[in-house]
Amino acid sequence: MENNVRISESELEALRMKIRKVVEVDLEKLSPECEKNNVFPKEMWEIGKKNDMFRLSLPVQYGGMGLCFEQYFTLLEEIARGNGGMRMFWHVANGLSWEILCERGTEDMKNKYLPQMATGDYFVAFALTEKDCGSGADIRTKAEKKGDNWVINGSKTLISFTDVCDAYYIIACTDESKRKTKDGFTAFFVPADSKGLRVENMPHMMGCRGAGHGDVIMENVELPDCCRLGEVGEGLTVFLHALAISRASIGVCLLGMSQRFLEIAVKRSKDRVTFGKSLAQRQAIQQQLADMATQVMALRLIAHECALQIDNDVEDLEMITSMLKLHGIDTVKLVSDGALEIMGGIGYFEDNPYGPLERLYRDARGMWLEEGPRTVQRLTLVRDVIAKDGEIRHGNYV
Repeated sequence: MENNVRISESELEALRMKIRKVVEVDLEKLSPECEKNNVFPKEMWEIGKKNDMFRLSLPVQYGGMGLCFEQYFTLLEEIARGNGGMRMFWHVANGLSWEILCERGTEDMKNKYLPQMATGDYFVAFALTEKDCGSGADIRTKAEKKGDNWVINGSKTLISFTDVCDAYYIIACTDESKRKTKDGFTAFFVPADSKGLRVENMPHMMGCRGAGHGDVIMENVELPDCCRLGEVGEGLTVFLHALAISRASIGVCLLGMSQRFLEIAVKRSKDRVTFGKSLAQRQAIQQQLADMATQVMALRLIAHECALQIDNDVEDLEMITSMLKLHGIDTVKLVSDGALEIMGGIGYFEDNPYGPLERLYRDARGMWLEEGPRTVQRLTLVRDVIAKDGEIRHGNYV
């Protein structure tokens, strides 16, 4: 990773509070339109550009701030306090959208597209999932070499931001004989306006509105070899590494949401009085809040450890990122349910004086599925637990 800039603690705190205001005030004003129409309002881009939200993690040499992950995650947590669809967008814009091209693209492509990403004028969607099969060795999309070009045929499903992206990262099988060894797949950069590529829109989601989803269908899409990302046969390696970083980002977003649920629950428990006592004075509620706070703190510590491992270029990130996502799901489930219970009946309505609890609750459920549910996270991380004979320690960066 090329994220190594550290700003002072005072600069970080100022930036954190600025982003919190942008998220909870400026972007929040756009949420009703986003929820109703399932489309990001145009004003979102201008707000993002004005407040450097496209530049947070992108490397300095391409116009970004290049923040180290320890500091970037602090800001991503703030972004996750707001609208779920916008959270998805900023998480991708500061990660998946630029990382694969930066690490595996040609110099010409990096110099052309990455500066445009820093200004919010170019966005790449991540297209891995396919219908009726997994996201690994059974991928059906194929790419065949014809002369100096590649011809891609296949389809992807559940792809986010098909309505706003300028290009896609696609993985395709390029050697059937190596499918079982996982060396038969290659990654590609596919412009959204490529001849033979079309999108079929999917229905609106329960939450995370605005992150338009669609099926990406490719019929004889022809690309020059410069659109290949990495070496032939490295596709799964390229995508799995990007997914590990993205999984960590989702874990941090779960932290941001959980923190806001906790704050809402605490405020409500202080305000609501029954039979002469506030809820915060009742032992049953105190026990509940204690469990919620402990879960959130544990998640924050895992997120911090994960950031340090990424910043220290630890090669295998699958265990820690899967732990972060797994504990994040468990935490947001406990804390969101607890907040709704403590809130009482008004928490079930769209509008209440404590914040958009109803929307946050729906948005949180979508994050159980992004980059894999709990079952997948357990299967991923347990391999390292067994390989290390169960000895899992903090700070093993070398």
